[in-house]
Amino acid sequence: MENNSDLLSEYVAVLGDSSFRLTAERLIMKCGVRSDLKGSNCLVDAIILYGTELCTGFCEIYRIIGEVRGIKPKSVMREISYAIVQAFGIVERLSKLVGVPLTQNDIHSGLVIAYLGKIFKHPDLALYA
Repeated sequence: MENNSDLLSEYVAVLGDSSFRLTAERLIMKCGVRSDLKGSNCLVDAIILYGTELCTGFCEIYRIIGEVRGIKPKSVMREISYAIVQAFGIVERLSKLVGVPLTQNDIHSGLVIAYLGKIFKHPDLALYA
């Protein structure tokens, strides 16, 4: 059984992988999330964790990102939500990307992380590149 320090270093290594980061950053940019927004890095982290299946529970994802970044899980959740709310045209862009008609009421951090995490793992699921 791995201790907490070993697990944390595994998460840090995966989250620091430049190929993973580039892929997740491109995904959020396709959805209109600007990279200068405070929560964009946390959203990228969440997509990587979900997409690599290191963690698929949202509370656990927020906790891990909080530990890695030195902030509270609730702050992680707020920052991700802020980045999503500030995204330009996210409803239309995410709908087009996944091929499912979405409304503004559908858009929340869990849905965005889940859809983009699945595309992260299986890029062929995206309807446009």
